[in-house]
Amino acid sequence: MCNKENPIGIFDSGIGGLSILEELIKELPNESYEYIGDTLRMPYGTRSPEEISAFTCECLNFLKEKNIKAAVLACNTATCYAIEDARKLFNFPILGVVEPACEYAAEVSKNKKIALIATESTVKSEVYNRTLKSMDSEIDIRGVGAPDLVIAIENGLLQGEDLENIIKRYLNELGDFKYDTLILGCTHFALVTKTFKKIFEEANIDISFVNPAKGTALNLKKLLQENLLSEDENKSTLNFYATKDIKHFEENVFNVVGDNITDSFTEIKF
Repeated sequence: MCNKENPIGIFDSGIGGLSILEELIKELPNESYEYIGDTLRMPYGTRSPEEISAFTCECLNFLKEKNIKAAVLACNTATCYAIEDARKLFNFPILGVVEPACEYAAEVSKNKKIALIATESTVKSEVYNRTLKSMDSEIDIRGVGAPDLVIAIENGLLQGEDLENIIKRYLNELGDFKYDTLILGCTHFALVTKTFKKIFEEANIDISFVNPAKGTALNLKKLLQENLLSEDENKSTLNFYATKDIKHFEENVFNVVGDNITDSFTEIKF
């Protein structure tokens, strides 16, 4: 672990991790952040487990050079396939997003039927299934992979009829599964929570939505406090890095978080 003045690293395949970053800034406003989006090789949801692990560790190694004191894998797919390998390679704490999502889903579901919409790789990993079952063996979970939704959001489609139609197409794949809780199992999807809610409200269906951002932020806050690494003074900085098309990435970031909290954008090559 490093000094409390050191920044926190955030990794995602693209802009999805911004949903985590927003919550981190709310809970830990004095901290500095280094955010990398691997836009060159996204979406990770169609990659092999070996590729996901290798790409994730490469990005974390870049963040290591920024002297981070902790890292957040703000990507469900990376959490499923790379977090164990990453924890063996690096000496700073690495947090994922799956466990906070499962904890909240298990808490709020009344009928113990939970749906998961995520990348194809996340669904295939069955990490959510195993984690939820370990919390409550009676939970029934059904998942659907939504690759087109990831691409649409990464390309800046954050609202509107086209977005609604894409989401509805994937939700229809859940068939007659009578779930009362929906896990947004890709951090990209949390960026369009309003559209998800609109779809269910128009159908008069009461659903609890699970976004791992809040739980992840609280877990990191607790970890920093326990290790006396919380930044006391407001010296926060926020730097973004992308592995492709930094201008498009910058536009997407501003569309989500605005232009008043960012210090720099840099395109990097591996």
